[in-house]
Amino acid sequence: MEAMEVEDAKLIRAQFAPSATQAYGAEGKMKTAKETAKWIESDIISRQGKVEKPEYAIIDRNQVVVKGQYSSRGYTNKADFLFTVENGLITSWRMRY
Repeated sequence: MEAMEVEDAKLIRAQFAPSATQAYGAEGKMKTAKETAKWIESDIISRQGKVEKPEYAIIDRNQVVVKGQYSSRGYTNKADFLFTVENGLITSWRMRY
């Protein structure tokens, strides 16, 4: 979240495992790692995505929920993100709207 706040593209990319996946909705199909990398560039980095006043909840040692107000150029919505983390890197990002 801090990397997104300061719009540090290199640091944003560094938070994700090469195999990271992403999906919309609780039941949405995960994108492939290649599709996820492209999505991070197009929907997060290029559009300056960030979460205002993020609130964190640690579910277990590998899962974190982030809530707040997400906004990017041309888009805003309440954030309810479930991140799975392994070895200090994000391996999945599920946007639960």
